[in-house]
Amino acid sequence: MYGKMNKEMKVKTLQRLCGMLAMLACCACSSNSDDSVADDPQFWTVTLTASMGDASTRALSPGADNAIISSFAANDQVVVVDADGSTIVGTLRAQTAGTSTTLTGTLDAKTLAVNEVVTLRYRSATASYDNQVGTLTGIGAIHDYAEGTLTVKTVSPVLTFTTTNVTLAAKQSITKFSFTCGGNAVSVKTFGIAAPGLVQRIATNGSETVGAVTGTLATPSADVYIALRNNISGKQKYSFTIQDGAGRWYTGTKSAPLVTGKNYTASVSLTQLPALSSNDAVGTVGVVDGLPAIVVDFSGTKKAVALMNTGALCPEAYGTYYTFANQSSGHANGWYVPSKAELDALVGLRKAWGAPNGVNGFTLTIGSNALFLPAAGYKMNGSNLMSASDWGYYWSSTSAASDRAISLQFNHVIAGFNTNSSSKADGLTVRPFHELSTLNLSSPALGGDWQRRS
Repeated sequence: MYGKMNKEMKVKTLQRLCGMLAMLACCACSSNSDDSVADDPQFWTVTLTASMGDASTRALSPGADNAIISSFAANDQVVVVDADGSTIVGTLRAQTAGTSTTLTGTLDAKTLAVNEVVTLRYRSATASYDNQVGTLTGIGAIHDYAEGTLTVKTVSPVLTFTTTNVTLAAKQSITKFSFTCGGNAVSVKTFGIAAPGLVQRIATNGSETVGAVTGTLATPSADVYIALRNNISGKQKYSFTIQDGAGRWYTGTKSAPLVTGKNYTASVSLTQLPALSSNDAVGTVGVVDGLPAIVVDFSGTKKAVALMNTGALCPEAYGTYYTFANQSSGHANGWYVPSKAELDALVGLRKAWGAPNGVNGFTLTIGSNALFLPAAGYKMNGSNLMSASDWGYYWSSTSAASDRAISLQFNHVIAGFNTNSSSKADGLTVRPFHELSTLNLSSPALGGDWQRRS
């Protein structure tokens, strides 16, 4: 019996050894496979010499060609994208700080072709990006966006370019805007600017988000310096929504020849919005209790609908996202979250999808004017932004279930524009409503002069 057990143990030992040999063979195969990937000739280490095209000191006087950025920071990244800008083929890093540096990194050649022009995009990671620079003392807080191009010479057997030297040029423009109304200077407190192709934000990797540029000045000023990036060349029409230090609202437009990487001045003539009341015709635009609004008819009753989302500074801006539980927290002075019935009334208006000022959304025709609702998407569980520029979700005050409530929802692909239910935990935008009363011209509610209609 003892011999039998010893024999069985030998058999089991041999079985274990066979298993271990099989595992080692498998690991060897895996190792060979990894080596083949590492040796893939599509991936090549690239070393370039780069310099900043505008290394001169930033000029404080408008009209100079000096840009905000002047040098590289050590270890900052330069993203390389293909010709159509859709694919990042790799990242290079600045080895030293200064107006010139060496860029080193690995690029993926499999998406590139001979004679293809690739773009190098750079933005310093040492400071956050902000469009609004305010007065001259705030300009230094902005880190500009710079880019340059290289032409592919070969992709096999190695990736090379027609030159190993590249110059990056600043792409951002600083414009000094001077606002007036009736020949008088307007002291700006908040501003919103929108235009087709206007870049709202530039990420660290150089990717762009198109949208409205908004900001608030700590101290109201008649001269406002704003950093803008416009990816459409030539003259562009800009739309302005301005609030002064006294709470008055103004609108205006301006065609300015803004070219990236330069400084400009622009004088903008504004029109002050008057006070609204129930005496005004449907489609009239004005101000009600501190917000720009338009008069809308709801089954014979006139109400005011704000021209912008709660928390926004112009019609094209997305504004603040609220869960259903806190949706009313951003409203005061008679402004409120509309009911399902009130949102249903908007559904019945004539509407069209488009991007009149560079932001996707629906434009609703009301009388001789219009109401724009941007496709602001939603924040899943109040955090991650989803479906922006494709879908719009606007809260109503009407609950549908313990965990759901009614919202206005729209999307241009399926031609949908209806009320439906949304999760109460999601963050949605709000377009507030206000009751209208007979206008009392002696009221100081607007914090400034009111314009009387004849």
